[in-house]
Amino acid sequence: MRVVGYACLNTMSQQPKNFTLEDQQRIIQDFVKSNGWKLVDIYQEVTDTSTAQNQQPKLLQIIAESDKRNFDVLVIARLDRLTRNIRQLNTLISQMCMKNGVELISIDEGLDTRNQCGELALKIIDIITKWDTKRISDRTREIIARKRAKGERVGHAPFGYTYSNKKLIAVDSELKTVALIREQRDNGYSYHKIAKYLNERKIPSKRGGIWYAETVKTVYQNALHGRHRPDEPSAPAGVGM
Repeated sequence: MRVVGYACLNTMSQQPKNFTLEDQQRIIQDFVKSNGWKLVDIYQEVTDTSTAQNQQPKLLQIIAESDKRNFDVLVIARLDRLTRNIRQLNTLISQMCMKNGVELISIDEGLDTRNQCGELALKIIDIITKWDTKRISDRTREIIARKRAKGERVGHAPFGYTYSNKKLIAVDSELKTVALIREQRDNGYSYHKIAKYLNERKIPSKRGGIWYAETVKTVYQNALHGRHRPDEPSAPAGVGM
């Protein structure tokens, strides 16, 4: 059994006793050794959840490694060491566990997806993350609709454009990325694979962060349905980006 460990420390929250990076590493090492498994690597990460750019790149690297089938099990010392980013958790569960078949073990809670109880817990987590993602999306649409009804400009310019004097102006570099996404999607690639492709080539998203499958899907569907064209009437001034 090939095992990858993950240890995480959040600098913006009070740290639980005996759960430093070194403690987590020792707990994982002892657990793997007691089971006679092969420890491939332990990824360690320090995060800051006070910023929107908290992407946990080491965790994203683990998800990418699962695509290559480089390990069989992800072991963590405790569930709250994993991630508080709902999108990232959704990607980890749906892509790494559900699609790539990687098992997840959380030592402190005794969660082990190799047994029926752990498998059920994984499905519940998957349902909750998808529900929460959809809930946030629905609430966002409702807020946007209310603001537009008041004549307010809402949110950021869509990918491929920027606002200038209350009008949408094309951004050539982003439109090239839109064309690339359309090409790959039309060739049958999944949104996950396209996101991975863009991240590997360090092609920036709208805010310069990591691409997610849902982000790619939004860009593709906007392009597919001809939304946000430059000749579209500009929204009235109001809430800034």
